[in-house]
Amino acid sequence: MVKSNMMSTGISKFDELLGGGIQKGFTMAISSIPGTNIEIIIKQIASIDHPTYITTDETKEEIISTMNDFSWDSSQIYFEDIARKKLDHILQGENKRVSIHHQRSQNLIKDLIQAGSQGLPYSRHSEDDYLAILSHLLQDRSDQKIIINSLDFFLEQNNADDVLRSLKAGKANIFQDKGILFFTFTRGIHETVIERQMELLADCVIELDVVKKGSSLERILSVKKLRNLGKKIGTARYDIDEKGFTLEEIERIL
Repeated sequence: MVKSNMMSTGISKFDELLGGGIQKGFTMAISSIPGTNIEIIIKQIASIDHPTYITTDETKEEIISTMNDFSWDSSQIYFEDIARKKLDHILQGENKRVSIHHQRSQNLIKDLIQAGSQGLPYSRHSEDDYLAILSHLLQDRSDQKIIINSLDFFLEQNNADDVLRSLKAGKANIFQDKGILFFTFTRGIHETVIERQMELLADCVIELDVVKKGSSLERILSVKKLRNLGKKIGTARYDIDEKGFTLEEIERIL
């Protein structure tokens, strides 16, 4: 049973590995490498507790389609579909480029010169401030479960110090209002000091790995850090089947 000051991940074995669930007010970092199927795990975690899901890698439609395949409930999720916003911005820019190219191919040069000499103002669609959107949600929904998948996007789009500053402010809000924050990032693509700062900021750090065992591959989940519960740290093999994420035998690291 999950205690009143804890929140379930929705995966009983995962709760067991974490010592009974996730403590309310905690910030959880999940780092991964390619091939770990982190996107499946995150969707399964999102299927309970009416979370806010900030998605940068997949659109809302793609997420819901996958969750339907596993018979997970997506109806209570609040999506902030940054992936769709980014895609729409890219397509908008491409359509404008094609339109200009078409215009140039259809009109005489002297017509273009004449149009340009009229002094019409140049307008362009500015891109959304995605980090500001993230910061607002971390403040406005800090009493809920918030999932950021993934932080890689923000670190690619913004100065790392600004991203970490927003994350620290979000952590403070989450702690105060007893929500839970999950954020994911890909291990090994950011500077080591940035990865260490993200791990230091988190109350719990989960690592997903793929290890070669003979001719087969094993997926491993490790609890690298768990604040105030050092003796509960452990590791477990996991798999993805038709029901989703399943943990096998848990090994404690004392």
